[in-house]
Amino acid sequence: MCRILCLSVVALALFLGGVARAQQGQQQIAELGTCSLESGQVILDCRVGYRTFGTLNAARSNAVLMPTWLNGRSEDLVLLFGQEASPMRLVDTSKFFGIALDAFGDGVSSSPSNSPRQAGVRFPVFTIEDMVRAQYRVLTEVLHLSHAHAAVGLSMGGHQVFAWAVLFPQFLDLAVPIVGSPQVTPYDLLSKQVVMDAIEGDPEYAHGHYTAEPQLKLANEVGALIVAAPAYRNAETTREKFPEWVAKVESPQRQDANDRMWQLKAIVSQDVLHGRPLAAVARGTSAKFMVVVSAQDRMVVPEPALLWARALRAPVYVSPGDCAHLVMNCDAAKVSERVAAVLNDSALPVR
Repeated sequence: MCRILCLSVVALALFLGGVARAQQGQQQIAELGTCSLESGQVILDCRVGYRTFGTLNAARSNAVLMPTWLNGRSEDLVLLFGQEASPMRLVDTSKFFGIALDAFGDGVSSSPSNSPRQAGVRFPVFTIEDMVRAQYRVLTEVLHLSHAHAAVGLSMGGHQVFAWAVLFPQFLDLAVPIVGSPQVTPYDLLSKQVVMDAIEGDPEYAHGHYTAEPQLKLANEVGALIVAAPAYRNAETTREKFPEWVAKVESPQRQDANDRMWQLKAIVSQDVLHGRPLAAVARGTSAKFMVVVSAQDRMVVPEPALLWARALRAPVYVSPGDCAHLVMNCDAAKVSERVAAVLNDSALPVR
């Protein structure tokens, strides 16, 4: 009898282990029912996509979460997790349990494009903090975590890292925003407003009531214009190849147009200060910060993140590359080195 029972337990363990391995990095969906928003509205049939990498340790203390960037999905974050060292790897999954989280409006988590009962322009406007509150529910209600070792995020993912540290100050040990900001600047607002106006002004967009996905050529061009420095674009695209390159830029993007607009609205609202002094808000957080900015960034002005780091006397890495906001295109090795150092709680490399 014992032999049969023991074999059954072993077989079950092997089966569960196989399932866990099979689920590494696979898309999963957390069904949250109703998600309440800052505005007082709610998202019905609320869902948040996520992927997990590596193994949660016995103490359940090695989780590292990573939210998605603007127009990104968790599938785009897969290369940033791994057991093998690479310039692109930000989270070593031989040590940490990585969790990639799909933000509202990415077409995987609840979005105007996939809502069963609030489709299109009926979908409520959400904020960066609304994204984070829903992600917190995934970690606590679905993954049953009461704490995370770190949050790491790029661009809009970095915005979410700031929101995580403020909304749930005891939840994180470490916070690593990369080209993110605690509060958008007037220049940030302008760069997003131009893209939003280009979308809204496109006749094919039809004020969000389109029946076929609009191409949004001008909005796509503006996005390409501000995401990198002139030197990077000139180096990457010759005059002869420019027509071919701009044709690709102008072509329809993967992201649904309303999804793009709703995420842009969320970025425009990014402000974890809510009228309070930046230094006071920063010092009210418990997580240790390491801040990464790009000196030439035209998408997210570095100053608010730098002021945040200064208030906490936190380490900073200023990437000098012409990639500007596309920091991982030019400076991935140095960024990943610094992220690895802070996640391992070792001394950070000197700038």
